[in-house]
Amino acid sequence: MTPLFSTAYLPPVSYIDECIRSGKIILEQHEHFVKQTIRNRAHICGANGMLKLIIPVQHQRPSRIPICDVKISYENAWQKIHWRSIASAYRNSPYFEFYEDEFAPFYHRRFETLFAFNLELMKKIFALLKANVDISFTSSYVKEPAEVTDFRNFPFEEKTDMNSEPYRQVFSDRIGFIAGLSIFDKICNVH
Repeated sequence: MTPLFSTAYLPPVSYIDECIRSGKIILEQHEHFVKQTIRNRAHICGANGMLKLIIPVQHQRPSRIPICDVKISYENAWQKIHWRSIASAYRNSPYFEFYEDEFAPFYHRRFETLFAFNLELMKKIFALLKANVDISFTSSYVKEPAEVTDFRNFPFEEKTDMNSEPYRQVFSDRIGFIAGLSIFDKICNVH
């Protein structure tokens, strides 16, 4: 069965692994925005441990708007803050310098919607990983869809048993391995 995923900002390793394993995914574009989820949050590893990066959305009742229409808020300089945090956390990783120019544009260009931003970022991640993943989209919201594996509300960031084997992270010598981080962490440290 084809897996059905929610949109995600710099998704956890286990989310990307599941997409690649499947080779074909469906992205939900008609669900209502769900707060405090991977839809607009990513976890990276900083010098003091896990750091949450949160994309702010416009507060025009986003919980009642289809995810494809949720607009990103640019009232604060979140892109600058996120990129500075990412660069600070990964500047000393083995591969950051090879991927820096691939990811930096996402933190300088404005996207109108969260869905568009996440989709373009996900396509970039698949391309960098040389993963051929066919992406299709829902045509309407179905609460309990048939003939798909529903991962829309699956807690990928909490399911550390799904992650690949621990790998060397930038600060692992001081704070140990942190599971459930963004694929960006693995790209910078392993790829």
